[in-house]
Amino acid sequence: MGNELPEVVLTTDSSLLTARKPFFVPDFAGQFVARPCLVARIGRLGKNVARRFAPRYYDAFAPGMAVEAQGLRECFAGGRAGAIANAFDGAAIVGDFVAPAGLGDSLTVEVCGDTVLECPLADALAVTDAAIEYVSRYFMLKMGDMIFVSYIGPSRQLIPETVVHATFNGAELLHFKVK
Repeated sequence: MGNELPEVVLTTDSSLLTARKPFFVPDFAGQFVARPCLVARIGRLGKNVARRFAPRYYDAFAPGMAVEAQGLRECFAGGRAGAIANAFDGAAIVGDFVAPAGLGDSLTVEVCGDTVLECPLADALAVTDAAIEYVSRYFMLKMGDMIFVSYIGPSRQLIPETVVHATFNGAELLHFKVK
């Protein structure tokens, strides 16, 4: 992570979109983009977790997509759309969780049949460990919390009829359609 500080977005439970439900494009912004993520589910309480101990704090992973409403900054004084752009209802899309032992060695994301991301999981886990270390300095980690590590892929525009699939080691764990 070097000298760069990661972006931290806090969200609400209504932001979570699970169980292969469709993403309905809201009408409050002109464009919505999604970034592929590795989602770590926290399995124990933790505060000020050292990076070397971070693997003790997650119990499962899922592929996910973090959705952002584009063009909202102009609507707000000072250009700060904040949580409205990143934490609206349905903005945190998460697939099925698997234990770390079941991850295999790669995460693949397809949009409309085109592979847009192939990521070695070893790299993603290293960044996840760093994110846990960073976030736990400021927030108590609790069982069931989810950390979306979204550095791993380019943003893709979400338009109606888009279909998104994500797999770990060939097993489809995320599938949704944009409506």
